[in-house]
Amino acid sequence: MNTLNQRDATRPVLMPILDAPGLFADAVLTDEGGNLLFLSLWGRDTAVQEFRARLSLPVREGGLDNFRLDGDGAPFVQVGNPERLVTDSGRTPPQMIFGSLVHLWLYDRLAVEPDRANRRALLLYRPEDASTPQGKASLSHRLWSQVTETCHLPILPEWRDTVLDAFEAAGWIKTLQGVGLAAYALDLGDDAVETVVSQLIRERRLTATG
Repeated sequence: MNTLNQRDATRPVLMPILDAPGLFADAVLTDEGGNLLFLSLWGRDTAVQEFRARLSLPVREGGLDNFRLDGDGAPFVQVGNPERLVTDSGRTPPQMIFGSLVHLWLYDRLAVEPDRANRRALLLYRPEDASTPQGKASLSHRLWSQVTETCHLPILPEWRDTVLDAFEAAGWIKTLQGVGLAAYALDLGDDAVETVVSQLIRERRLTATG
């Protein structure tokens, strides 16, 4: 498993991006193969714009298809297809102690809208969201909403706990731990999804009354 997914997701960090001088990441998340799912970084406008441009260029022209973060375990991130990444940004006021800085977020489109054709989705959350009973309940509700949006089968609200347990056991819902962020990755495109749900119904673990 990639080093990023083994690190303490709750520990505050500010990691220099070794391949992009002047940029610092405070949150990053990858999938199990090290592919970028979310990145939050800070830097001067020029450095941020250069980084964005390099993500869209071929490596032979100075582009970036991967980058390293300076921290415990030297995290290594694969960019993959940059077209799947959504960008958003903000700016600090110029009177701040460090002057005006740009805050850039890059995240996979699956975090915005499920891929219903391939039945894939990504639910981002902060690690502290799962640290209290209320937070866990809210997160479970959000996860179930994502599952019902992504799954092609009609699944009843009363089935939530049983279906979530079954899907997690099958590996169709995976928990990804990053630095400063975590996520549930949903991949419900397996034909066996129908088989599992049908089996649960036959076993009467899923009924019209829950």
